[in-house]
Amino acid sequence: MERQVACLVEACKQLSLKHECIDREQNLVRVYFNHGVEYFELNKTPFNSESIYGLCRDKMHSYQAFNQAVTMPETLSFLDPNVPDEYKHYLQYQNMDEIVATVEHTFGYPVVVKSNSGALGVNVHLCQDKASLVAAFGEIFNGQSKHYDYLALAQAYVENKAEYRLVCGFGEPLLAYKRGMAQTFNVRYWEKNEVATLEQDEALLTALFEFVKPVFELANIGFVGFDIILGQDDRFYLIELNSSPKFNHLIIDNPELGPAAVTSMYKNMLQKLNNRTT
Repeated sequence: MERQVACLVEACKQLSLKHECIDREQNLVRVYFNHGVEYFELNKTPFNSESIYGLCRDKMHSYQAFNQAVTMPETLSFLDPNVPDEYKHYLQYQNMDEIVATVEHTFGYPVVVKSNSGALGVNVHLCQDKASLVAAFGEIFNGQSKHYDYLALAQAYVENKAEYRLVCGFGEPLLAYKRGMAQTFNVRYWEKNEVATLEQDEALLTALFEFVKPVFELANIGFVGFDIILGQDDRFYLIELNSSPKFNHLIIDNPELGPAAVTSMYKNMLQKLNNRTT
């Protein structure tokens, strides 16, 4: 059983919600609510619709949906020039030379290049020059790679003071934590001897929530982790939305407070779902 699933199970016990683990690894949990049965599978929950899950997973669609409501780094998308012929009518840039020229003209260096549907910091690159830019697109558009994506994004680089994840449920803030301590490009911070630090500053939690609050006016998101950077200019920037956040690093790095915080988060969400009518 994964640590965050253990917190979910503990929340069910505290609420006296009937539940059962139905797989050998005990990561698929069936929970009985007033309105019927729901399933939790690792970090997948019943709190979001399929369209919201897709919207959050597609970083460009997230940008297009929310960038006018909340500050996000300018972002452009680029379709793999080698897509099958049936999709070539979608191509705006016909080859890598056109892609590179557009990125350099729009952003200069440094610039962030990432896959559109990636997760866990895979295929996220900070490019300092043309060679690293071409290499980043080549890695994302590598059809032989298990991490291949037909859509790559170029994004304005924000120099950060801190990076946070704010977790919200049904339009309310639940918890927040700092993702590493380094004031640098902080991808896959857990591999750099950096830790997730649970935030208990209510003023910070309020400020983070007020920043993302306009998103809830545009989308009925049940459960989401907002990845937010505090820039060197002391402004917040929304980087990504994650509708299936994981909490194992938070639990491991905060052994005293982490399990209770994640359990409390699940209790809050389970109660709200149980009180909803079909």
